[in-house]
Amino acid sequence: MMNPVLNNSFNNQLHLKTWMNIWTLLNIILAMIISLFIIIYVIIIYISKKNLKKSFHVSLVLTCNTCLTIICSSITISLMSLSSIGGDWNIIFLKQIGLWGCHTRGYLAYVFITSMYLSYVSQACYRLFRIVYHKYKYLRTMSTFSHYIFLQWILSFIFTLPILFSNKNYSSFIIYLPEDFNCLVPFTNIRGVTIIVIIVYLSSLCGLCLIYYRIIVHIRHKKKQPSNTLKLRRQNKRDRSVIKRIYTVIIILWALGIPVIVFFIAFVITGKVHWTAYRICWMTVSISFLFISLSSFYITPQIYKKIRIIFGCSKYHKKHHGISYSINISIEREKKIESLLLENTSLTNANILTFI
Repeated sequence: MMNPVLNNSFNNQLHLKTWMNIWTLLNIILAMIISLFIIIYVIIIYISKKNLKKSFHVSLVLTCNTCLTIICSSITISLMSLSSIGGDWNIIFLKQIGLWGCHTRGYLAYVFITSMYLSYVSQACYRLFRIVYHKYKYLRTMSTFSHYIFLQWILSFIFTLPILFSNKNYSSFIIYLPEDFNCLVPFTNIRGVTIIVIIVYLSSLCGLCLIYYRIIVHIRHKKKQPSNTLKLRRQNKRDRSVIKRIYTVIIILWALGIPVIVFFIAFVITGKVHWTAYRICWMTVSISFLFISLSSFYITPQIYKKIRIIFGCSKYHKKHHGISYSINISIEREKKIESLLLENTSLTNANILTFI
């Protein structure tokens, strides 16, 4: 007969695991809905534009690509959460999810997360080409970035291959975890976790930070120089606001891998894996996905302005309309002043000629 204290502790752990899985599923579902909404919105814009090649923006396609990686990752994580719930409560039809394509699903989870990080590298490259190397227009065309997106997905599969064939006798680092009822790279495999942290996490984020550091240095350098045209001043102002928004996304992407690193260091020090380690890691990933999908509205100016207008942010609309109106007035005033100056100079030149 089981000790009542141990039985109570086991039930508490079981309920806590279940609540973490449910919370993960809720975050994943919301992230999928938001990402799907953005993709549908981009498709509607694609269909409604008459002159597509000139008017359709590359940043919308890159945002749509990021949302697609979130949806694919969310599907795999939701299947893992359902499998964990089925294993915890011995629900047969949910428990069978963990047996179907377990190793493949575990590998695809790392592939899609890697692809998500690389999608943000593609967005950073687009802003780098548009702001720093704006003279080379062929670098930021739609056809060029369609090749970049294809390359991103190919690289995400290639970069994660070492976790399949780098173990002893070329076996996979991904194994079935009976307590979690899923196939993952365990924290006990120091070599496998190190490969994941370096390839999936650190390499993409370091590249992302280097690209945005180059952009920030360029913007600060251009800020010291006087802008000649109104269009250039408005573009620089918009770029600075976008960079500020991207800071939030970078923080979220860094936070996504912190639990993995913390639990991994704890295992190296203590030699034990906490019973909530894998559930907390996936729950953190799901929260990050939710914030990333929400931030897609915020960092993409076309979507951000449209959402503000749809939800009746009249103050923003009036302010935006007022700014554009004041800009038009100032342009008209500048034109009138130039015309008056030209007339005065022509009159003075005529007087000089008659005097001569």
